[in-house]
Amino acid sequence: MKLLFVRQFAQIVAVALVLLSAHAQAADTGEQKKVFGEYEVHYIGLNSSFLPEDAAAAYNIPRSRSLGYLSISILKDEGGELAVPVSAKLTGTIRNLIGQVRELEFREIKETNAVYYISTFRFDDKDMYTIDLKATPEGQPRTFDVTFSQQFYQE
Repeated sequence: MKLLFVRQFAQIVAVALVLLSAHAQAADTGEQKKVFGEYEVHYIGLNSSFLPEDAAAAYNIPRSRSLGYLSISILKDEGGELAVPVSAKLTGTIRNLIGQVRELEFREIKETNAVYYISTFRFDDKDMYTIDLKATPEGQPRTFDVTFSQQFYQE
């Protein structure tokens, strides 16, 4: 049963990535990842109400019209066909347009072929937020700084 939840959750994240990637390309903001040599930091932000109820319940993610959801993953290119997910130390903040800053708390989710970090936060409808992340892959001295802005909507 838990495997079913994991698959459904992975499917919704994949769909959301495709939708947001298409939107980002249309808005000429590029792909939702930052590349640092052999590492890539992928990110996605969306309204938590987009998550299927069973997947949200499986990962203890509240669904709400005014709750944002972030998913971050760090991949390493080891020369194979697919990049390999890696664990990392991840910290971050979220800032609104008037400069109010909040710390983000991330939870690590490990699955058979994936490692990602999730966080939720309250947002005001149609506000633009800047997310600043610091990711340090396990065993690496280098920290990758990722900053992106996104507008969140109550759906």
